[in-house]
Amino acid sequence: MRPLRMMLHTYAVTALNPKSIVFFVAFLPQFLDQSRPLAGQMMVMEATFLTLATLNAALYALLASAARRAVRTPAVQRTVNRVGGSLLIGAGALTVAWKRAAA
Repeated sequence: MRPLRMMLHTYAVTALNPKSIVFFVAFLPQFLDQSRPLAGQMMVMEATFLTLATLNAALYALLASAARRAVRTPAVQRTVNRVGGSLLIGAGALTVAWKRAAA
């Protein structure tokens, strides 16, 4: 898949995400000044959000790219599997203990 097409697809999925829409509908009005034109205020806030979201995604991509070589080694994969499995077992045990304490 071409990078531009992938980026546009990602943008469309993110822009149409219901959680994002609900967030903006609930969060944005608190920061709008009703006595001033709303369109300009909304454009500034949207541009700020898009800039920060792009920087955030770029940082994750750079970190993932840098970690790619390390994650491919069998020792790191084994460690990640063991830590992840241990966390899931711990969460299960905590859930059982919590359920028994509440009963």
